[in-house]
Amino acid sequence: MESYQEMDELLAHITDELNQIKKMSIGHITLDRIKSEGAWKDLMNVSRQISEEWKGHSALEEIQSQREKEW
Repeated sequence: MESYQEMDELLAHITDELNQIKKMSIGHITLDRIKSEGAWKDLMNVSRQISEEWKGHSALEEIQSQREKEW
């Protein structure tokens, strides 16, 4: 059986390892959030550009034509 001091040292080592893993995980979460926000902003910019240049039916007109089977 291990002594209390050995178990205490082992627990301290495990705690240090867990803290390092937590720090690494927080870093990845932050990077993922930043990437997601950037992708969302890019999508909104492209959507706005497409809307400005769109020459076809509006979304409402398209839905109405599909419901009335005008295609």
